[in-house]
Amino acid sequence: MKVASSIALALAAFLALDGLVYNLTAYEHAGGSMLLILAFTFAYLGFVLRGAARKAERALAQEAGGAEKEGPAELEHVGPTIWPFGFSLAALGLVVGVVIDAKVITAVGAALFAGSSVGWFLDVRRQHGHASH
Repeated sequence: MKVASSIALALAAFLALDGLVYNLTAYEHAGGSMLLILAFTFAYLGFVLRGAARKAERALAQEAGGAEKEGPAELEHVGPTIWPFGFSLAALGLVVGVVIDAKVITAVGAALFAGSSVGWFLDVRRQHGHASH
């Protein structure tokens, strides 16, 4: 993760410089603003990855210093679910509805999106409930 965070932060610095140069030299400012937003996004990603790497290092240090655990560590696993397919149908409905300016299709896409979100949340929650017992 250290390599990924370094790459993300380097890209953020490059994109920030590129966005500033673009804003100063171009006649329109939409592209420069987008580059600066992308730079901020990569910076955020880099800092999150760096924090996750540090947290993992601390956990490994505590585990190595502490007593041995009983048995192998069990990885958290979420089983397969149909809800990503529901999200794809919702995205299709939203895009088609917006492109052809059909409010009914857009509303159906939004309803599918909300339904898929609730369904996936309940499915994952149910799987976690069975794993804890």
